[in-house]
Amino acid sequence: MSDDDFAEPDLPGDLPPAQATPSAAAPRSAAAQAERIRIEKLEADAFWKSVFSNAVGRREMWRLLAQLHPFEERFACGPNGFPQPEASWFHAGEQSFGLRLYQSWAQIDRAGVFLMQDEHDPRFAKPDAPKRSRRAT
Repeated sequence: MSDDDFAEPDLPGDLPPAQATPSAAAPRSAAAQAERIRIEKLEADAFWKSVFSNAVGRREMWRLLAQLHPFEERFACGPNGFPQPEASWFHAGEQSFGLRLYQSWAQIDRAGVFLMQDEHDPRFAKPDAPKRSRRAT
């Protein structure tokens, strides 16, 4: 084996440049970057609103969120019953990320996110209406 076998591959020359920090001496550059950030936030908000306006989108976002267990604290223990602190901290990290994700969605489309929760969270399930019995007269 030669050293060429471990050489890094050539990257294409048309990669976009890293986002540059605007120069304090160029106010137009800072204004252009601020406008680009504003437009990207509007586009992202419109995307998430479209996701939560659709029943399939709400279902799939709930499935994703449910894997992170944002509304429950989980503490791990091993097969012999002793606590497993590393696994508990891992679960705490998952929960924290899931809760931040849920809260960020709620800031963007509160009604859609709460509708998703009403539809899929068993804690918010509406009880079935009692059935009326017919009496024979």
